[in-house]
Amino acid sequence: MIHNFLNMNYSEKILIFKALILLWIVRILLWIVPFSIINKLIDKLDMISNESNSKFSKEKLIWAIQAMSIYTPQATCLTCALGAKILLYTYDYSSNIQIGVSRTDIEFEAHAWLESDNKIILGGSKKEYTPILNMGDNSQ
Repeated sequence: MIHNFLNMNYSEKILIFKALILLWIVRILLWIVPFSIINKLIDKLDMISNESNSKFSKEKLIWAIQAMSIYTPQATCLTCALGAKILLYTYDYSSNIQIGVSRTDIEFEAHAWLESDNKIILGGSKKEYTPILNMGDNSQ
């Protein structure tokens, strides 16, 4: 990773740094703030200024979140989905977080993933999850 980082241009290094800081902020918020408040904050993303004419593709932004998630303690699927949604929004891309559940006779499991243009762009799974919460699409 260090070698790759050194070979990145300045704007990519800033992107990686933003992704890391954002993931840490989201992770800390998930530890100390009730989820209902986080959900309300996500619904108010339109109050955050965004950078129109993004110089990064959605794929590059998702890559930054995935790359930095390994440096974030307990970066769960929800942490990454929230971080990616906020990062995408700041670069003028719309997305929505789906939270779903899977239940068998012996286990109950929850999962979060991020969608954009009706496609899963982060957190895809081979397991089927039934969506129970859609954390809004902040379309421009």
